[in-house]
Amino acid sequence: MSRPFSENRMSRTIHDPSKYWETKMAKSSNYFKQTRVQTCSHVLYKNGKAIAVAFPLEKKGLKNTNRLTETKSIAQSTYGRRGNLHAGMPVKPLEPYHPNAHRSRLPTPTVVMPYRNASSIVIGDRSSDYKRQFTSHNRVTYPRHRLDDATTNGGILATKTKWFHRRKED
Repeated sequence: MSRPFSENRMSRTIHDPSKYWETKMAKSSNYFKQTRVQTCSHVLYKNGKAIAVAFPLEKKGLKNTNRLTETKSIAQSTYGRRGNLHAGMPVKPLEPYHPNAHRSRLPTPTVVMPYRNASSIVIGDRSSDYKRQFTSHNRVTYPRHRLDDATTNGGILATKTKWFHRRKED
C-alpha cells in the first residue's frame, strides 16, 4: 500500500507522518484507512460516531511537582529575626527586593525645618488641656437633659442631680 504523504506535507506537520502510518493502518476504521487525515493518530468508530484520537505528546517540564518554589513560609518571612537596620548604615545586608524592606527606605530627616512665615508666639499653656474652656455660663448652669432618661423614680432623680451638680464644679 502506498503512503500518501509527500515531503512537502511532512514539513508542515508536528509529528512524523511515516512514523504514525502503521498506527493509522492498524487502529483506524476501514473508512478512514485510505484518507489523508494527518491531524490525529487514528480515527475510531464508537457508537456510530467517528472519534479522532490525538497524537501522543511527550510530557515536558513536569520534573518534580511536589517541590515548592517558595522556601520560606509567610510566617517565617514576616516574623523572622532581623538585624537592627537603618537607612544610614554604610553597608546593608543584601536581600531580595521588597518594597517595604529596610534597604528601600529613604533616610529620615533628623532636623525639622520650620515653615516660612511661621509664628513662634504661643498663646496660653499648650501642655494643659481644659475641655470646658470655651463652655458658656448658660450651658454650665442649665444643662440639657435627655428625655429618654426621664424617670419619676425619686432615687434615680436624686443620683442624677448629684452627678450633674458635681459636673458643674469641675
